[in-house]
Amino acid sequence: MARLKVKLSRNLRRAILQGQPWVYKEACVPPAEAVDMAQLAQVSDNKGELAWAIYDPHAPLSLRILSTEKFPPHKDFLEARFAQALRLRQHLKAANTNAYRLFNGEGDLLPGLVCDVYGSTAVLQFDGRGPKEFWDRESIGQWLLKNLDCTSVIEKNRRNADRTIEHVAGEMLPGNEVVVQENGVKFKVNLEKGQKTGFFLDQRENRQYVRNISAGKSVLNLFSYTGGFSIYAGLGQARRVASLDISQGAIDSAIENWALNELPPAKHEGLCLDVFEYLRGEPEPWDHILVDPPSMSHSEQQKSLAITKYIEIFAAAARRVKEGGELSLSSCSSHVSFEDFFHIIDESLSQSRRRGQIVRISGQGPDHPFPHACREMRYLKFVHLILN
Repeated sequence: MARLKVKLSRNLRRAILQGQPWVYKEACVPPAEAVDMAQLAQVSDNKGELAWAIYDPHAPLSLRILSTEKFPPHKDFLEARFAQALRLRQHLKAANTNAYRLFNGEGDLLPGLVCDVYGSTAVLQFDGRGPKEFWDRESIGQWLLKNLDCTSVIEKNRRNADRTIEHVAGEMLPGNEVVVQENGVKFKVNLEKGQKTGFFLDQRENRQYVRNISAGKSVLNLFSYTGGFSIYAGLGQARRVASLDISQGAIDSAIENWALNELPPAKHEGLCLDVFEYLRGEPEPWDHILVDPPSMSHSEQQKSLAITKYIEIFAAAARRVKEGGELSLSSCSSHVSFEDFFHIIDESLSQSRRRGQIVRISGQGPDHPFPHACREMRYLKFVHLILN
């Protein structure tokens, strides 16, 4: 069977051999033949054969490197990668956790393929049309059923406005909601309507950190979604917690998750409000404010505006923190680097006339690995400060 061959027009040999997984369209010589579906391609340059990759004819990201081995990757080769990803997550099960990311795309040498596990359900997601065409979701589903304690595998369409889910393998889901545990903390997750594959699994370690520092404090969780940080603060013996989000559905879920963990109803308040309007209102001081907004930059062109918005909201939040209180800031935008984020923090504190002492810098959890040669995949930023 003839294989698609793609030649590089730029010298990227060293970068690819070091682990860079992405090659964009402008660095490739267009294939001689017309290609209408993503497929395996043999990549070469002026020095000869170099790698095997997923060739995507639909997107600016033309090549996602699969392997630099001499022979093409086959089913056993890819399943060995699945098994390695599973071994990397074994420690999570010992921590009363049954919700985690199993496959993190390029971070697990499985480009464009995401799999999140929620108890007995595995959720597949593909990073665009090309990976969806390339990966055999049915065979992946069978591998998951065989190797995990899963009874159902579904796919969640990543860019579908309705966030529809499709059955892939195993049992049909009786509904779209599941109850999972994370560090022993319970959450009800809506796999169809929820963000990402249902929940922000990447903040697990940061939520646990908040639990450890919340005793006796008043905690305001802005852009609270379904209350992840709020529940952890409550379990950490915070004296008062407020969850604030513009979505009533998210607030209802936060209240439900609070009750699910048998926390005192009187210690939690759900506020369905616009965060910007709330912070522009009458100031109320808090011991600890968490600000984890949705991504404000989905492209490099939106970055400048996103930075302005981050500064505005972070500065407004800083003004609401008590003297000697705490401010936790986060961003999930991959187009905003850690360097950008520190600039945002500097400017935010300057505008709010506050000074900060940084006590924690972190990002996504260990089930969200990234290649050392592709630090763009270190997308999540979390910084905890003491303000004076």
